[in-house]
Amino acid sequence: MAAVESPTKKAKVDEVADKKDVEMKDAEKTKIEPPKELETDTPAGAKSGLKEKVWFNTADTTINLMPSTSGGLLKSLMDGGFQFLLAGARANVGLKSGRYMFEVKIVDQANYSQDAGVKTSIAKQYLRVGFSTAGSSLIAGADEHSVCFDSAGFLWHDAKKGAGCGRALTLDCVATVLLNLDEKSPNFNTVSLFKDGQRLSQPQALPDSMKGKTLFPTVAFKNLTVHVNFGPQPLAPLPFTCRMVGDASTKDASVAEAPAPTDGKYEVVVPVGLPDEGTYEWLDIFHKKNPGFTEISARTILAWAEKSGLWRKGGYKALTCNDHPQMNTEITSIDDGSVSRMIKSFAPLQNRNYVIMEVRGNLIKEEREALLARFSSAVFRKVAQVQLGEPTLEFKKAVQVATLKTKQDLSDVEFGRKKAAEKAKKLGEMKLRNLEKLKKRAETQRARKLKEAQELRKKQEAEAKEGAKEGEADKETKEEEKKEDEAEVVSEDEKEVEEAVEAPPKVALDAEEKKLWFVKSATPDLTPYALSINFAKFSAPEKAEGFDDIRYDWEKAPKCQEYMKKWVLEKKTSTRVEDLAPSPWFKQKSLDWVNAVKSWNTKSNEYRAACNKKEAEKLRKKQAAVVAAAKAKADEQAKAKAAEEGKAETICGLVIDIETKAKPMEVDDEPEEVTIDFAALDVFGVEDVMDVGGGMPLFKDFGPEDWAMMALRHELHLMAHAFRREINDPERTGIHLDHLAFYYQKYYSKQIVAKTYGVESFNDLVA
Repeated sequence: MAAVESPTKKAKVDEVADKKDVEMKDAEKTKIEPPKELETDTPAGAKSGLKEKVWFNTADTTINLMPSTSGGLLKSLMDGGFQFLLAGARANVGLKSGRYMFEVKIVDQANYSQDAGVKTSIAKQYLRVGFSTAGSSLIAGADEHSVCFDSAGFLWHDAKKGAGCGRALTLDCVATVLLNLDEKSPNFNTVSLFKDGQRLSQPQALPDSMKGKTLFPTVAFKNLTVHVNFGPQPLAPLPFTCRMVGDASTKDASVAEAPAPTDGKYEVVVPVGLPDEGTYEWLDIFHKKNPGFTEISARTILAWAEKSGLWRKGGYKALTCNDHPQMNTEITSIDDGSVSRMIKSFAPLQNRNYVIMEVRGNLIKEEREALLARFSSAVFRKVAQVQLGEPTLEFKKAVQVATLKTKQDLSDVEFGRKKAAEKAKKLGEMKLRNLEKLKKRAETQRARKLKEAQELRKKQEAEAKEGAKEGEADKETKEEEKKEDEAEVVSEDEKEVEEAVEAPPKVALDAEEKKLWFVKSATPDLTPYALSINFAKFSAPEKAEGFDDIRYDWEKAPKCQEYMKKWVLEKKTSTRVEDLAPSPWFKQKSLDWVNAVKSWNTKSNEYRAACNKKEAEKLRKKQAAVVAAAKAKADEQAKAKAAEEGKAETICGLVIDIETKAKPMEVDDEPEEVTIDFAALDVFGVEDVMDVGGGMPLFKDFGPEDWAMMALRHELHLMAHAFRREINDPERTGIHLDHLAFYYQKYYSKQIVAKTYGVESFNDLVA
């Protein structure tokens, strides 16, 4: 039998059902509908007019990009560390106005090599598609002059990730990027992303830094093969008709020229400049004057790793040096220089202009020759750009601008720190004043309330009740007044603090700073070790090394040679030799010295022992004589007493003790001690320091401090002679006092401290 449902329960069930229906209807009403598509069909009949094929100029691609000769395919290198670095390319046609799109299809997800211990996510397949301005980074989204969408659907600009659409770009899908520069369109100055013809992203506003500029299609990817389609027909049509970049109107587009070399050869520029003397500042100026040169240097690899999103220990601003900084990415194939070596290997296979920046390598003849041998003379024209001596006026002005900016930045930081401290102090003082004000107001209110309470007690009960209500209302009013007073105090304090804010002072260069030829940087071009072991091999380039031309930017050739020689000579007197190692000659001399000191110590100890023994013998004899004298006296007294008692015999009138035995007479047969006048002794004329006379050693009176000073003198003497023998350089005849501690550690494997010898400096110690 079915259970009978109670009316009360049925009513409750119906009530819940009705409530759910209402909620569902409300949800349907409040459901967010996607925005209406504002893009409309492009009017028919428009003509292209573009004569150039839309593709990628070699100079506008990263060196690891491998474009196909046909079919629009792009592929990146995936070994030797390149599986972690994005390949980038910027098209040769940019857009100034109108509305256009281009497509990128992922046709292959290649297998990649993986370093042990490196997270798989670092080397995963990845894609970015978007637009950038001419001359900006080839990695889309890496600077303020480019914007793009990545394969996860996120928007990138100025190396910052923005909003995402939540849908990924996958294998075989077609990603379409639409740029709207049509002033009449509601989506003017926006960029959108589509996948297989369906909108993934709502129109995203272009950054202000890109508005009004010519924008070029840009792609970046790793571990992928992609097909780039510039039209005229799309692979995946959009819900509305839209012209592609390859079908752009001549009035809407601009073509980036890639002129062929005038003499049919691309240039390989090798800058030659001394460390910390404007090398990289010169290179920055060179790039501004000569766009289109691909730089091969450690700094470009480091910047490339940063734009590819690789983590670096200590961040990307901390550098040991500019020339060969430690990569510290914890990816073996990048940190061990594999990427750099591979670039140098396949760079000669690509027809493009190069500037190869290595401060140390470009200063050494053998390394210049090895570098030039890689580049065929039939394709490349090899040029040395020499920056030696006094820079040009243009360069000096650039140095002053950079120096002033650095000085102003430091001043601004110091000013901000000072003002922050002053503001904190003022706020603290204001808080104390406010507390005092509030304290006084509270005391006034307490006195008033006490007076009112006394008056209320005098009134009748009915009137007291009515007065209590009025008191409550009065209390609320007073509390409001108190809050208003406190707010007024705070607003006055904030106003006072805001009025105290002022602009940082403007700094100016002093007389010494205006004379500077080069920017003073906290990061050196070379590490001290690299400089010390290489600078003696530095030289100016010569055509015989394989150069087609040598250009002197600052001074003429003879002055450059003279400047180089003078610089090297100065470094020889002031720079320590980091790779110096003690020679066998030094080690043998040190061993001979140790053995000699041991023998001298032994002789000194033996002589002291002999002297002590002699002194002890003298003391023994003296004590024996005293004892004998005492005994003789006692004997005399005994004899006299015996004679009196008749115990002695008289012979020839002499009293003789019959018990006394004859004793032999003692004779002092010790040789006479030799006396040496040490004050008049010529120590350099002594033939044998072990015996200056009578077996006496020259060092008979040496104490611990004498042995220590003798050891120090010999150590410094031997070190100076060993240094001269091992360096074998007539221009480097001695050790600079600034490096005494360094060389002492090198030779003797121990530290030397001036204060140990009772002086403050090595100058005093040597003196």
